[in-house]
Amino acid sequence: MDYGVVIACAVLLAVALMGARGWWRYGFLPFTIRPKRMTVARLGLNVTSPVNVERVDSILRHFIGGFNAMITKPTTAACRAHCESTPDLYRPFAEEGLAMGYTLRHLFRYRPAEFEARIVKPHPEFRYLYYVGLGFWSGLRKHSQPKLARIVEELDPLHRYLCYDGYGFSCAFFELPRDAHALRRLDALDGYARKAAYQGVGRALWFQEMDRPEMLIERIRSSGDDAEDVAAGVGLASVFVNPDRLVEAQSLAERMPEAWREHFHLGMCFALKARSINDLDRFERDMARLDPKVREAAWASVRECDRIELLVRAERRPDGYSTWRQQVTAWMKEHIRYPLAGVTAPAGRTLTHSAASN
Repeated sequence: MDYGVVIACAVLLAVALMGARGWWRYGFLPFTIRPKRMTVARLGLNVTSPVNVERVDSILRHFIGGFNAMITKPTTAACRAHCESTPDLYRPFAEEGLAMGYTLRHLFRYRPAEFEARIVKPHPEFRYLYYVGLGFWSGLRKHSQPKLARIVEELDPLHRYLCYDGYGFSCAFFELPRDAHALRRLDALDGYARKAAYQGVGRALWFQEMDRPEMLIERIRSSGDDAEDVAAGVGLASVFVNPDRLVEAQSLAERMPEAWREHFHLGMCFALKARSINDLDRFERDMARLDPKVREAAWASVRECDRIELLVRAERRPDGYSTWRQQVTAWMKEHIRYPLAGVTAPAGRTLTHSAASN
C-alpha cells in the first residue's frame, strides 16, 4: 500500500475517533475561563471578611468549573460527573455555569426545545439555575433586546423570565464597574422582563458590596424606580449564597428601608425555595440549626411559594411569573414576620413544621 494512503487512512481514523468520542471538544480550551481571573481580589469586589472571601471565591471557582466542563468535556456524562463531584453547597453554581456553556458547546446553535430536553428536564432540581445561566450567557454576549426575546420566547412560560435575571446579573456584575451607564441596556426590555433583569442587578450588587451594607443600600436607592426589584435580588442572593448562615441575611434585612422590605423578604423566600429543591437533605440540615420560629417561617414560606407556583402554572396565565411573585409577596406580608422571624397564624391555628414541609 502506498505510504501516502496509509497516512491518509490514519488521519481519517483519528478524525473519526475524535468525532465519535468527542475529543474534538478539547479544541475549546482557549475559550475556557481561568480561575485566577475570577476571584474577589481580581474582580475588585468589596468583600473583606475572610469567611466571605472564601465563600465567594469558591462560588466563582465552581461556577467557572461548570462552564469549562460544559464546553470541553467530551461527553454529556463527563459534564454531569463534574457537577456531581462538586460539594453540595456549591453545586448549584456549577450547574448554573454548565447551562451558561450550553450554546458554546453546541457551536452557537441554540434550540429552545433541545435546551429544555437535554439540560432542564433531566435535572429539574436545578431548573431555576439553568435558566439564569442561559441568560448569563446572553449578557456576556451583549445580546440585544430582540435577540434575547427570541432566545426565551419558546422556553418554559413561567421560568423563562429567569433568563432576564441572569442577563441583568451579567450586565451589572461585569459591565457596571467599568461603565456607569451599562444598565441603560436593560431599559429596552419590555414588560416584566425589565423587572426580572433588575432583580438580577440586585444579586450582582450584593456580591459587589457584600461587606459594605450602607453602600449597598445607597446603590439600591440609586436605582430609582427599579429599587424594589433590586432589593428583591439582594434578598435572594443574601440567602442563596449563605443558606447555612441565614442570620447574616436577616441582619441585612433589618437595615432595609421600610419601602423595600416586602420585596427583600420575597427574595429571601425564593432563595429558600430554590435551595430546598436543589438538595432537600442539605436544606433540612441547614434548617435544623435555626431557631424554631425562624425554621417554621422558612418552611411555611417554601410551602406557600411552591403551592402558588403550581396554581399559577395550572392557570396558564401569560403573566404567570409576575403573578406568582405578587401572590407570594402578599401572603408573606400577612403570615410571616419580617425577616423570616416567625409565623403569624390566624387565631386558634398554629402552622407546624410538619405541615409546612408537606
